[in-house]
Amino acid sequence: MSKQPFKYLALATIVAGLVGCNSSSSTDGKTDEKSILMNVRLIETTDLHSNVRSFDYFASKGNQEYGLARTAVIIQEARDEVDNSLLFDNGDLIQGSPMGDYIADLGVDHLKRYPHPVYKAMNYLQYDAANVGNHEFNYGLDFLDAAIDHAQFPYVSANVFEFDENAIRSGKVQLNTEECSFDIEDHYAGDYNEFFDEYQPYFNPYVILDREFIADDGNHYPVKVGVIGFVPPRIMDWDKRHLECKAMVADIAKSAEYYVPKMKAAGADIIVAVPHSGLTNSHNVEPFMENAVWQLAQIDGIDALMFGHDHKNFPTTSDAYDGIPGVNPEEGTIFGKPAVMPGFWGNHIGVIDLNLKSVNGATWTVEASKAEVRDLKPYTQDAVVNWLVEDDHQGTIDFMAEEIGAIEEPINSFFSNIVPDLSVQIVNEAQYQKGLEWQDEGVFGEENKDLPLLSVSAPFKGGRGGHKDYTNITDDALTRASVADLYVFDNNTPSVLKLTFKDVIEWLESVASQQYQQITDDNHALLHQTFRTYNYDVFFGGFDLDDLQYEIDVSVPSRYLTKANGTLETDEDDNFIVREQYNRIKNFTYKGETVELDDYVLVVTNNFRASSTYPGVGNSDRIYDDEADTNRDIVAEYLDMRAEEAIEQCNDNADCDDPVIEFENMHNFKLVGAEGKTVTFMTSGLVDAATFAEDHIESGLLKATDDTGIIEDKSGYRVFEMNMQ
Repeated sequence: MSKQPFKYLALATIVAGLVGCNSSSSTDGKTDEKSILMNVRLIETTDLHSNVRSFDYFASKGNQEYGLARTAVIIQEARDEVDNSLLFDNGDLIQGSPMGDYIADLGVDHLKRYPHPVYKAMNYLQYDAANVGNHEFNYGLDFLDAAIDHAQFPYVSANVFEFDENAIRSGKVQLNTEECSFDIEDHYAGDYNEFFDEYQPYFNPYVILDREFIADDGNHYPVKVGVIGFVPPRIMDWDKRHLECKAMVADIAKSAEYYVPKMKAAGADIIVAVPHSGLTNSHNVEPFMENAVWQLAQIDGIDALMFGHDHKNFPTTSDAYDGIPGVNPEEGTIFGKPAVMPGFWGNHIGVIDLNLKSVNGATWTVEASKAEVRDLKPYTQDAVVNWLVEDDHQGTIDFMAEEIGAIEEPINSFFSNIVPDLSVQIVNEAQYQKGLEWQDEGVFGEENKDLPLLSVSAPFKGGRGGHKDYTNITDDALTRASVADLYVFDNNTPSVLKLTFKDVIEWLESVASQQYQQITDDNHALLHQTFRTYNYDVFFGGFDLDDLQYEIDVSVPSRYLTKANGTLETDEDDNFIVREQYNRIKNFTYKGETVELDDYVLVVTNNFRASSTYPGVGNSDRIYDDEADTNRDIVAEYLDMRAEEAIEQCNDNADCDDPVIEFENMHNFKLVGAEGKTVTFMTSGLVDAATFAEDHIESGLLKATDDTGIIEDKSGYRVFEMNMQ
């Protein structure tokens, strides 16, 4: 559905509000009051990330754990169980899988002619409405508009606005550079109602769906269902190159406070919020919060919340939401309102049953509700969905199979937070090499031309999507699929930070605080298992073994106070709580020498990390952004260069039959402390993980056990042991 001016939406909802009510009259002219009951089921998908087929394009084989073709089966089952249902999607549709990469590579012109495969499937499944996720902006607004034009259902997003130069001139929107870059912390400093009244929403902020539903008495009655959506305001940071001077954002909760009363005034009987936003509790409610579901649930008029973005399940029996005021994770309520978040990649659906009550069918109110997430059924797929995207599916397979060069050893991320591995190092090598080129070209300025250069990256596939969601390149060649396997986030763009070595060490201290538990005589569990490994930053300083080295002492308490899941605690002023007496980072050396803490250093990273406020990172100056390329582009370019070098070396060597790309592990970090103890942790239960530990890691260091484990409602992991040496 193409975006429409808000004034047309408002007119449509007013007209819709004129639909007559169903009532009965007695002979004396008085209206009889009749109490009517009705059940309406709401169904949600979220974070599909272009996973339409149940297929692992990295391994080029079927996968039974996700995919809209499988989700479609349980969607239909949920519909068949009731008379009345509505189907919504929460966002993050067009990016995030090899199929998404393939369509993005074909470009905007292709999308203007042919539907994106996600919309081929969703139109067939007859979605009722959808929200825009943050990853929808990854390829730019032209690409997004062209994609959404094929959706045969309305889109909503209440906190994205068209860019207006008058907002800049009036001072109502704050900028931090002459190039029109937004600082979302003080993005809008004026009266919110004035802002919403004056500026044009980029999408319809909400829609009111007119439906005829069957009540318990067997009769049909009109029901007006309001649907409102939201996107994380940090899209202005994450996709700066696409949105700068093209869009503006507003706070999620403030947007809801403005639009929900308008929805009620336009006749909405019930209002469903579909925020692409997670659930966290903060004693400091800040403007422009990324995860604002907790705040949304407290806004009058919202009857149900169908959220996403976090790739988790809600309701849940896990302890992920324990202790958050107003949240009952097992019942699936937030301040008494039903709420669902159904995982990711189509591995679950969210279901909310609303029991409605009306007098004479005039208006409807929620009397009771129930929320649940439903898992996929084994080995069932919708054949029509598969047929609809068959050409896209085959195109993706061919796209991913393109070969770069031969290798002789496996590359994986099963143990990236335990021992240094090549999956992270290769990304760091690529970023470091590009950084050297930029520095030699003088793009950082003469004053920075001779500063030490580092690169930092993380294991982007570290089990977040389940026990198979790890980089795992076992074949004898690197392909285009390998590039995506190494750098899954195709929207990240390179940034260069200037900071001191002291800041780098504080950065590492915060990572070590979040990832590792303290090993004591009473605790041998090494990891905070729910810590997201894409935040496990590993530094790299060059192609010689002594270029950068550091140790992480897991026997001492963490320098930064953390929550049970490893995330950083903050005080009442929202400052990270640092315990100055503790240091886990030991023996940090550069070029074989102890560093001067106040000396400056340049760090190549990505725009996502550069915009964070982590300890150390928050003190940096962002001196360069490459908005022409992505970090994945840099990795692909680097591997192409290495492949060409391998061919040249082979041509110069009479004994060489086939060129091979070889990587030497620099072993930049080492876990120390608790010597003599055996610690435990969980990683993938795949045979490849146990085999790699046995065949490729120092003998006796790691060992798979017979114990299996579950992380965040996801099974298939295995407990490993590590001997601290």
